[in-house]
Amino acid sequence: MVIGIDLGSNTIRAALMSDDYMILKSIEFIVGSARGLKEGKKLNALAKERICKALETIKNEFEFNNFAHVGVATEAFRMASDSAEFFSQIKTKFCINFKIIDGKSEAKFIELAVKTRLEKLRFSTMDLLIIDLGGASTEVAFNGHYESFKFGIVRFHNEFLTYENMQNHADEVVKDAKEFIINSNSKNIVLTSGVPTTMVALNLGLDYASYNPNLVNGQKIKFSDFDKTAKEILALDDEEASKKVGENRAVYIVGATFLLKSLLKDFKEREFVVVDDGLREGIMIDYINKTKERK
Repeated sequence: MVIGIDLGSNTIRAALMSDDYMILKSIEFIVGSARGLKEGKKLNALAKERICKALETIKNEFEFNNFAHVGVATEAFRMASDSAEFFSQIKTKFCINFKIIDGKSEAKFIELAVKTRLEKLRFSTMDLLIIDLGGASTEVAFNGHYESFKFGIVRFHNEFLTYENMQNHADEVVKDAKEFIINSNSKNIVLTSGVPTTMVALNLGLDYASYNPNLVNGQKIKFSDFDKTAKEILALDDEEASKKVGENRAVYIVGATFLLKSLLKDFKEREFVVVDDGLREGIMIDYINKTKERK
């Protein structure tokens, strides 16, 4: 068994996985690592506090003395100038090691997790194009080709701030990723990460507290659901939005619907399969596989 921790640009997700890839325990916190972050600048002090508070809970919830752990960090920490110093402090305080991985490695881990989940669900894993819209980057995997694009839901909001500006600039932001996706000619598109899973949860009548990945995995969403989700969230007051989609997430999810609409507008007639599993699960599966190979 292994503990996996994915420290992303908006969330930190930890889980314990068995040797047959079952999630035995999981936990997630919104930490906003990329909020207000500019390329080459330091991480926000409040984001660091939120990360450390989350790690304190994770350390108490999981048996780090009994199981190995693998921790990775993504685009916000590739951007920040003080990431190495911060992770050194974390190692000293919590005895948790983090490795900053590049975007293509991130895409490979995500593909591994998604395909493993789809196999368990008895879905075909042939000709899959997998899209993970993250906080500060977006990873795409297709038939052994892996790309990472420098846009994400928090980064998008940092740059454009208002809904009007985000709508007006979404096409230019996703331009390169859209070209990659169209050229793939994939027949099957899978969406992972917090935005499509939230969209499915809303369709199922789940809120943030009652979210259940087992109910979400393998569900499908339509192109029209992007507008539906945005309208539903915009109609909520702050308290209702926090209950439905999580604290301080509403603005990012609405912005993400603009990005996904621009990215997938050439596939309006398709349905998109949604999978909860992503980077966190991928790093654990990879660790388990390599451990088995060494035995």
